[in-house]
Amino acid sequence: HHPTVKPVELMRWLVRLVMPPGGTVLDPFAGSGSTGIAAIREGFSFVGIEQSAEYVEIAKARIGGDAPLFNMAARAGA
Repeated sequence: HHPTVKPVELMRWLVRLVMPPGGTVLDPFAGSGSTGIAAIREGFSFVGIEQSAEYVEIAKARIGGDAPLFNMAARAGA
């Protein structure tokens, strides 16, 4: 569990608000992955950085569960 999970719908709104078309969202504190989920749902690329191995696993599981086709393409090198 992550102590500060953000609502994905809020992060979707923020991503749409600040990102140019075709942009890449950079989250230097990826935590539980809410921003990554939001970015992918809105059609943006996403780069997340997290120092805690525990939180990396949480974010990977949440993003992978939300966007399985995106993650399959990434693993295939697409």
